[in-house]
Amino acid sequence: MTTIDPFDPLDPLSSIDPLGSFDPLDSFDPVNPFDENLVIDLPVYETVLGDAAARGASPALVDGVTGRTVGYQELELATRRLAAGLADAGVEQGDAIALFSTNTLWFAPVLHACARAGAVVCVLDSQADEAELAAQLTESATRWLFTTPALLPLVRKAQRIVGAGPRPVEEIFTLEPVDGCRSVLDLVAVDAPEPVVDIEPVTDIAVVHHAVGSRRRAQLTHSDIAADLAVLASNNPLEPGERVLAGVPFAQQDGLAFLTQHALRSGATVVVVPELLHAPELLDAIRGQRVRTAFVTQTVLYSLVSSAPEDTGELDSLERVICVGPELTPDTAETCAVLLGVPTIEYLGRQTFAGIAPPLPGA
Repeated sequence: MTTIDPFDPLDPLSSIDPLGSFDPLDSFDPVNPFDENLVIDLPVYETVLGDAAARGASPALVDGVTGRTVGYQELELATRRLAAGLADAGVEQGDAIALFSTNTLWFAPVLHACARAGAVVCVLDSQADEAELAAQLTESATRWLFTTPALLPLVRKAQRIVGAGPRPVEEIFTLEPVDGCRSVLDLVAVDAPEPVVDIEPVTDIAVVHHAVGSRRRAQLTHSDIAADLAVLASNNPLEPGERVLAGVPFAQQDGLAFLTQHALRSGATVVVVPELLHAPELLDAIRGQRVRTAFVTQTVLYSLVSSAPEDTGELDSLERVICVGPELTPDTAETCAVLLGVPTIEYLGRQTFAGIAPPLPGA
């Protein structure tokens, strides 16, 4: 009998024997013809995790604060067992499942497990208030919802706003154990077969992005995501084992694509940190986890720069900083790069931003 540690959200898996406000048509470039290794007619979970089992215990996800590590084989098994648990709970192909969460170790497993169960994942911004969340739940006709214990009270308020309605949320699952809800641990522990689904990658929707403050949303098919990953692989390549700091919310379009899909497809290690972590703790995570690439928002970038050590040798593992958002002015970018000890500040090669970022605070 497996002993479950309630304080370790992925413990049951480690003991198992391994064997928006944007137009999606404007957001994705064509598949790069030089990327010959990526097939766009596969389900997204095969595109991203197709080689995961073969990578064995190589780290896929690391908690940047506690050091808890999830290997690739463990991650792949987690998505399979979660998909089985979801099917046993009543999830059917085509159902909408909302993912309303901050950055946690369970975000990526849940994302890919939902796809493996044939569901459409509606990624909701964790900064939404109860009224915005209620509107997104109503619009997406969500039947199921994953959230964190910290966000659960907000979800309950949104539920009351939605009311019974034609299609109320049937069940809320939490990413960590909490009284009154089934958690991912409960789903993983279900003794049920994996669901058999028939995915049509070109037409079936895999992910829906909702933008706070707007009724517009982006619906991405499995093939849309694969095409985007082909561009990221060409323009922003990552190496197997390369440690990547998750300084962008997974719920943002760029964070989801780069960190939970591109990085995992590449065999990199995603270092997960709380979204509101202060700069000194972020710098500790970079040092302690030997982060090579920091994928950050401008806010996180400026925070790191403001607290950067005088001796950049303290961040000797850091080689690249990729910033999400409008390009910095040349002077600001140079200042940030020098203070962090990297050659330059990079941007996502697949995306062209309009406008100029605000100047570095205090500059």
